[in-house]
Amino acid sequence: MNPAQQTVNRLRGCAVGALSASTGIAAHGMAGGAVPGTSSLLVMVAACVVLGETVGTTLRRPAGWFTTSACLAFGQLVAHLSLTTLDDATAHGHHGVGAVTPTMAAVHLGVTVVGAVAIRVGETAIPAVLTAIVAALRQVLDPPTVEAPRLDRLFAVSDARRSLRAVAALDTRGPPLMAG
Repeated sequence: MNPAQQTVNRLRGCAVGALSASTGIAAHGMAGGAVPGTSSLLVMVAACVVLGETVGTTLRRPAGWFTTSACLAFGQLVAHLSLTTLDDATAHGHHGVGAVTPTMAAVHLGVTVVGAVAIRVGETAIPAVLTAIVAALRQVLDPPTVEAPRLDRLFAVSDARRSLRAVAALDTRGPPLMAG
C-alpha cells in the first residue's frame, strides 16, 4: 500500500474514533443526561478507539462519502449504546436506552454530516500538509549540505610539506659499526 494512503487511512480512523466519542458525550448531555459514570466513559472510549483503529487499518482504498458517514454513524451508535446501557438511567437522569429525543437525533445527524465533510476535506489536504511539515523540518534538522570553510583557506599559511625533503631515502650510509 502507498505510505501516503496508509497515513491518510490511519488519520481517518483517528478522526472517526475521536468524533464518535466526543459526539456520544455531547449528545448524552444535550438529551438531558448528567455526567456519565467513569466505567461507562472508559468502555465508550475503548469502544471508540477500537472502532477508529479498525477503520484506520482495514480500509485499503480511499473511503467515499457513504463509507465515511457510515463509519461515523456506527461509531456514534456504539458510543450511545455504551453510555446508556452501562449507566443507571435513574441515577443519572438519562433519557433511557430506547428514547431518542429530537435534540439528540439532530446532534448525531449534524455531527455525522459535518464530520464526514471535514474528514473528506482533510483526506485531500493531509498529504500536502504533511509534505510541507516534513520539508520545513528538513530545513531545520538536516545538517547543512555546503561544507564549512576550512581555516587554512582563510589564513595564509605556508605549507610545511614543501620544505621537507626525503633525505633518508637518498642516503647510502649503513648502520653504525659495533666498536669492538
